[in-house]
Amino acid sequence: MRLANSVRAAIFATGSAFLIFYQDHSVEVGMMVLLIVTAALVVSGVLTKKYSAKEYLIPTALSGVVAVLTLVFLVVENDRPFSFRALVFVFAVGMAVYEFALSRKANPDDVLELRIAAGIGLLTGLVFSLAPLDVGNAVGFLSAYLAISAVQRAVWAATPTNGKKSDNA
Repeated sequence: MRLANSVRAAIFATGSAFLIFYQDHSVEVGMMVLLIVTAALVVSGVLTKKYSAKEYLIPTALSGVVAVLTLVFLVVENDRPFSFRALVFVFAVGMAVYEFALSRKANPDDVLELRIAAGIGLLTGLVFSLAPLDVGNAVGFLSAYLAISAVQRAVWAATPTNGKKSDNA
């Protein structure tokens, strides 16, 4: 899990930093960052084959579906603000459900962290489904979700996994 969390933290941090420091907070920019983040998650899941399939297969498949839908919604003229909010909702809640399910059979050291990650995703899904967000706020909340997830995953990846490691360090 350490490698997966390190890679995901780097991907989320990069997407968040771009959204924070880029001046244009349009739906197109938000969708492009969501596309890049999900595509990077797909590539990292495909390239990293050291761990079991359950750690990479479901997030890779979910990210792939969101990436393809983002491309479709960018090309087709439609209600882009709604499409953007729906895609972020699907991505955040899908990852939250996956992480909660994974926490039920995870290593005891990872259970709490998986449930924290699931809670962050679930709260993001609630914001994107219930709050009346305009375009600027929706892109800002995506940036906040990516930043909080990046920090949580980086701390999780940097934390010793058990008491024996902290005694030897």
